[in-house]
Order: sequence, then structure tokens, then C-alpha cells
Amino acid sequence: MSGRSVELTLWGNFCNAEGQKLQNMCDSGIFPVLAVKSGRVNDFNGKSVGTISTSQLFIEPDFPEAQKLKTWFENDGKSTPAISISRETSMVRTDVRKTISQIKDEKLGTSEKPDWITVSATLTFVKVDNFCYTACPIMIGDRQCNKKVTNNGDGKWRCDRCDQSVDECDYRYILQMQIQDHTGLTWVTAFQESGEDIMGISAKDLYYLKYEEQDDEKFAELVRSILFTKFLFKLKVKEETFSDEQRVKSTVVKAEKVNLQTETRYLLDLIAKFKEEDSGVLPPKGENIISTSGLSTGGFGTGSRESVPPAMNYSGTSSNVTRESGVPASQTNSYSNQYGGSRFPSAGSSGMYMSCSSCGGTGHNSANCPSLMNGPGQSYGGGFGNKAIPGSGVGGASGECFKCHQSGHWARDCPGTSNVPPAYGSSNVTPGRYGMAPKQHVGGF
Repeated sequence: MSGRSVELTLWGNFCNAEGQKLQNMCDSGIFPVLAVKSGRVNDFNGKSVGTISTSQLFIEPDFPEAQKLKTWFENDGKSTPAISISRETSMVRTDVRKTISQIKDEKLGTSEKPDWITVSATLTFVKVDNFCYTACPIMIGDRQCNKKVTNNGDGKWRCDRCDQSVDECDYRYILQMQIQDHTGLTWVTAFQESGEDIMGISAKDLYYLKYEEQDDEKFAELVRSILFTKFLFKLKVKEETFSDEQRVKSTVVKAEKVNLQTETRYLLDLIAKFKEEDSGVLPPKGENIISTSGLSTGGFGTGSRESVPPAMNYSGTSSNVTRESGVPASQTNSYSNQYGGSRFPSAGSSGMYMSCSSCGGTGHNSANCPSLMNGPGQSYGGGFGNKAIPGSGVGGASGECFKCHQSGHWARDCPGTSNVPPAYGSSNVTPGRYGMAPKQHVGGF
């Protein structure tokens, strides 16, 4: 035969049907002949074959070419090394960064396909009792058998899969470890290649160190040296059945020590990404805009939009505010939080001018406005009323207009508006029925 091998990738339902059947046959020591019809050949970085929707798979087909191939494999093919014409792997996976708690919270591995993730975690515990197993060293094609072998008692090791006995076995890692990050901890299993990445020594050398040389002190020192080391683990998370019980198993595909420079760059990129997401919710930085609906620097009436500095806090006082308002600092909070007081929630906003919502003047608020306290009364028709006046009409018909102190009309229809500063709103904004201006937005609140 050609002495070549090619990588075949099964997609979709082929994995659950023919793929599972092939896996079971190989695990039982049967090496079936497989014929592929209408497969897709990939030429990138070597040859590989993949299935498509119209592909057909024939396991152990009954035609002369299949019989000839099977006879060759049973006689010579098992022990003949094969040269692969495929790249090392045709699978390109995107490993998503996750935390340990997300494995459980997002129920990873419980779907039909396994989840491939990357976790940055610290190695906290390693089981050292059975850290490796005896494996079959016989080559099948271009790959080693690696099935577990048993000691015959005569110094030889027997592989049930290959149905052969060998003088010397191989040793392969099967590490049971516990890893932990800031969200939790979990158990993972690392096999040969990933085990060597973590331990820094082959399983065979570690086995001889512990059981042949019996150097327990050096063995313990080697294990302690890897504990509490931070690794970047690439995990395959898949739900499997153990003793009729479903369990999610995490297998280490690759492990490498965290590169602080690379990890820092990743975290900075992650922070920048979060900032971009937040910028879609909050207003642009440095542009704290108030929709004034008639608010101006000196009072009310221009209808412009004004940029103001961000609020320092809503409970303290500001020297700028107390100077503009003319109110002692000890009284600023009580005056600024009244219903008919300042337009702003408190005196703690830096750079904001406080104006009376009734007359538009500065140096006082509506609670002690001279125009209201000296007048006989007012209604609620066009603005905020004097709460101390009894018997005021809600609609404005039975009271007086608070602008001109005349009866018979609403404050918003006052003929003397041109002579009195507007109390609320502007020339291009019409107040609501109860004189309420549109909502203001300060700093994204």
C-alpha cells in the first residue's frame, strides 16, 4: 500500500452516528475499513478530508478493494509506519476566556458538542498517588497505541487492544488537579502532553524517581515547586457518564505559565472594551449637558443648552454656590432641597447658579421670595405657588396671577408677561399644565 495517512474530520450528524460507531470499534481493538464518498478535500497546509451534507460513509464495505486493504493491515499494516500528508490538526478552535464559576453558571459542556475554553487559574492541589499509568508502546500506523497494559508476572506487559506482550511499557500522565481563580475552584485532568507542560518532567522519569529511586524528598520538592503557580489552561469541557451518573469533566488540552506582560495587555484591552460599552450608556466624557428648557446663566428665559462642570456631590456645600445664592452655607442644604426652591437637587454641584423659580432672581429661592411673601396670594396656574397661602385656586380662576397679581386669567396668559421676568420656561418652550418643565439630565443621571 501507499504508506501514507490522511486526517478525516466528521461534521454534524456524522459525529453522532458513524463517528460514534467508529470510536466504539477502535476502543474495542477492531480497526475497521472506512470508505468515504463525496468528501471535501482541503489543500491548505497539507491534505485533509472533511464531510459535507452529501457525503456518504461506508464502514467495513463489502467490495474487493476493502478486502485487500483489510488483509494488508492485519498482516503488515499494523507495524508499518505511515507518513501523514495532513497538517498536524485541521481543527481551528476559538478558545473563549472564561472564569471557573462560569463553567457551572453557564452549564458549559452539557450540549452535544464540548466547549473549548481558556481559564487563567492557580494550581492549588495535585493527587500524587496515581499520577501516571502503564501504556502500550506499540505503534499503530503513525500513532502509538497508548492503551493501558497489565503486568503478566513474568516481566512482560500485555496489551489487550493489540493482543501482544512487550518487554517494556511506557508511562503516561493522568494528573488529577485542583485549580482555582477568584470565582471558585474545580477539578481538571491532564494527560501526557499537558502533564509534561505542568510538571516539567516526563511521566517515566517521575515514576522512576518515586518508585525506583524512592527519593521521596526530591519528589515532594518537585511537586511543591509547581503548586500555587498561575497557568493559562486550555480546557475541553464535556459532560460524560460515570457509573450511570452524568458529570461534567474538564480536560486540560494545553497548559502554559502565565506571561505577565501578555496577561497585562489582555486585561488592559478588556478594560478598554468595558469602557467602550459604558460610553454607549453615559454621555461623552467632559460634556455634562443640562437640558435647561429656559435656564440661562443669570436666571431663566434663554432656552439654550449649557455645559456645566460635573457635580461634586449632592449632600455637601460649595463656596461657589453659596456666593451666588447669597444664602449662608449652613442653610444651603435646607433651602436647596425644598420643592419650590432651586432648580438643582442640592448645593453640592460645582459651578451652578441658583435662581428663584418664581421670579427668576438670585440671592433667594421661592421659599422666601419677596414677590410672593409680600403679595396677597397666588394660584398654581403657571408655576410653583406659595404653599403658605390658603384658599388658592388650583386652576388659577379663583386666585390671582402670580406675575401681575390680577385675577381673571392664567399666569401663562398674563398680558404683563413682557414686563415680568419669566418664572419658568422660555420663549420657545411651553410649560406643562402645572408649570412643570421637562426633565433635566445632569452627568448621565
